[in-house]
Amino acid sequence: MLLRAKNERQKEDIKKNQLFGFELQSFMFAVATANMVLRGDGKSNLYDEDFLKQIPLKLQEDFMANIGFMNPPYSQGKIDKNLTEIAFSEHLLNSILKGGKVVVIVPQSAMTGKSKEEKAIKANILKQHTLEGVITLNKNTFYGVETNPCIAVFTAGIPHDKDKICKFINFEDDGYEVQKHKGLVETIHAKDKKAYLLKVWRDELEAPSKFCVKTTIETDDEWLHSFYYFNDEIPTHEEFEKTMADYLTFEFNMITHGRGYLFGLEDEKDAK
Repeated sequence: MLLRAKNERQKEDIKKNQLFGFELQSFMFAVATANMVLRGDGKSNLYDEDFLKQIPLKLQEDFMANIGFMNPPYSQGKIDKNLTEIAFSEHLLNSILKGGKVVVIVPQSAMTGKSKEEKAIKANILKQHTLEGVITLNKNTFYGVETNPCIAVFTAGIPHDKDKICKFINFEDDGYEVQKHKGLVETIHAKDKKAYLLKVWRDELEAPSKFCVKTTIETDDEWLHSFYYFNDEIPTHEEFEKTMADYLTFEFNMITHGRGYLFGLEDEKDAK
């Protein structure tokens, strides 16, 4: 936003009047506020309140926000079925102006809709908003926390057309890797992979289906690349030879260790 600003006055207006947020936990609220102040935002329009208790239409009127970002609390749905990640996402969508964009980073399970409550929310989202696509992320994105995340992108206030083509991207190979004693670190390939992702998302490049699947969707679908992807690539002769060699090596090892019965062969002792 600052890079697109025309002058310093507009930059100050962005910092003071165009960033809003809610955080229920007082400790995290204090950390977030201090972080924004230290980064020179000018004024932190953060509220130490429960976002789900806010009235969406009032938020639209008060903030007139056309972009919404959210990393909702995870696994709260196990405690209260009204606190699922998809419920938070729907509330945010309802709080953004028509035509605005909403981006949420949630567990992949939020896109599958296992419970009847989650399925109902997914159906309701499509009645009022549009799903643009979902990006499956590196399983170690939240290193140390066992969750498989994804990013979902929506357009608020516009009902999802049944013929709408959505993008489902597998970005697990994002150029970040776990290194011993360091955790998740950026490799030299990360920037190039991100640039490739953005070009595919913006339709500047066509990608193979193993990276991006473009398709219409149904409410009951699992909104993930793995659900829509079908491996239609014919194996090369070299791949076939390698697979056969691996199998024969495995079979030989089993037989030499007296486990020939796995392949319908009698053990030598049994034969005697």
